[in-house]
Amino acid sequence: MPDIFVSYAHIDNQPFHEGKPGWISQFIEHLRNETSRRMGRAEHYSLWMDFRLNANDAVTPAIEKQLGDAKLLLVMMSKGWLESEWCVKELEYFCAQHPEAAQNGQIFIIDQDGLPRDEKPVITHDLLSYPFYEKTIQQQIRQLGYPLPQPNHQSYFDRLVDMSHQLATALKTPAPVFTQPANQTTSTPTVYVAPVNDSLFDQRNILISELNQYGIQALPTHNRHENDMDSTLATCSHFIQLLDDDYSQGIPFNQHFCAGQSNKPILQWHDPTLKASSNPEQQELLSGKTVIVCELSDFIRQVREAVIPKQPAEKPSLNGQADKLIFVQSSPDDFQYARQIAGNLKTQGFGIALPRYEGDAARIRKSIERGYQHCDILLVLQQRASADVVEDYLSDAQVYTRKSPPILICQCQEAEELFFMPPGVRMLPCNGSFDSDCLTQFLETEEAQ
Repeated sequence: MPDIFVSYAHIDNQPFHEGKPGWISQFIEHLRNETSRRMGRAEHYSLWMDFRLNANDAVTPAIEKQLGDAKLLLVMMSKGWLESEWCVKELEYFCAQHPEAAQNGQIFIIDQDGLPRDEKPVITHDLLSYPFYEKTIQQQIRQLGYPLPQPNHQSYFDRLVDMSHQLATALKTPAPVFTQPANQTTSTPTVYVAPVNDSLFDQRNILISELNQYGIQALPTHNRHENDMDSTLATCSHFIQLLDDDYSQGIPFNQHFCAGQSNKPILQWHDPTLKASSNPEQQELLSGKTVIVCELSDFIRQVREAVIPKQPAEKPSLNGQADKLIFVQSSPDDFQYARQIAGNLKTQGFGIALPRYEGDAARIRKSIERGYQHCDILLVLQQRASADVVEDYLSDAQVYTRKSPPILICQCQEAEELFFMPPGVRMLPCNGSFDSDCLTQFLETEEAQ
C-alpha cells in the first residue's frame, strides 16, 4: 500500500539526452532520498508512480486501488498534466476517496510551468503549491533544474528540501497536518499571511514556501478570505500582507484594520513598479507607514529577520588551520574583491597568495603558477568573471597543483552557471559579500577537515 501517489504526465518525463533520466524521474529520486533522510529510513514509507501508463491509457482498477490506499497525492502540475484526461481523473478519484484531502493537507502541488490559477482544476485553487520555476527578465517561465539539476542549482534544491520537510511531517502525522487550533500556541515561529486575490496568488505561494525553508509557519494554509481572522491571527507573531492596486471589495483594507486592532507587528509589501490605485481607500493602504516597497525576495528576507532576529555568529576557532596557505584565485575584474578577501583571511591567521595582475604576461603567469603549486587550499572567486574564465582556473588547478588541495568556489547568485566541475569542488553560494556569508562557511569547512 503506497503512502505517496505521484500523478504526472509522461510528456514531462521525456529524457532531454539519450541515456539520461527525465526531469520527473530525477526529481522523484531526489525527493525520495531527502524525504527518507527526514523519516530516518527509506522503508518507513512507500512511493508509487506508474512508468507504463501512456497519455491515452485509462486509469485502471489497479491504479484506482493505489489512489484509494495512498495517504498523500503528489501532483506534478504542468501544461502536459492538464492536457492529460487521466491525470485529472487521478486527482478527482483521489479526492472522491479522501473527501477532506484538500483541508487536511494531503495534496501537494508541484508547479512546473507557472500556470495561471484559472487554468487549474478548481479544487487546487486554494492549495499551497511549490513553484519549481522562475521568471526570466523577459517574464518567460524557466523550469528549475531543467533538463537535469546540477549541484549549483540552489533554488531547485532549496525548494526540494522544503518539500521533503512537509512530506515527512504529513507522513508522520495521522491527524490533519497543516491546521493550527485557534486556542493553542506553539513554539514554532508562526506568521499570518493574509489571503490575496488571484493576481498575487503566486507571490503569496513563494513567500510561504521561502518562509517554510527557515522553519517559519504561515497561516492560514489556504487562500480563502476569512470572515473571522482574529482567532487565527491571535496564534501568530506578525501580520504579513501583499498588496496591489486592486481594491478587492475592501478586503485588504479590512484585513489591515483587524491586524491593527490586534497590536501585532505589521509588514506589508508591494512591487516597486506598481502604479497608483484609482481607489482612494486602496491608495491610502498602499501609502501606509508599514508598507515596504522592494523586490519580493528582499521583502521575504526582511520578514524572516523580523520574525527570527539574526544572532551574531561566533567566529569558528581555527584549531590549527592557521598554518595553511590559501591561494585566492580571481579574474582581473574580481581582483579588488579578491584582495579584500585575502586581507580578511590574513587577519584570521592564514597565509595567502594572490595572482599579480601587473607587469608582463610572464610575470602574471608566474604568480598564478606559484599560487597553484604552494597552496594548501584553493579559493576561486566568481563575481563578475565569466564561466569560461573560472572553468579555465579549475582546469589549470588539475595541472599545476602539487598537493591536491581542497577547492572551494565563492560564487555570487548572479554569476554565470559553471559546466565544468571537477570532483571534490565545493560551492560556497553567497550574496556578493564574502565577509558576512562565505567567511564563516569557509572557516567551518576547513575546521571540519
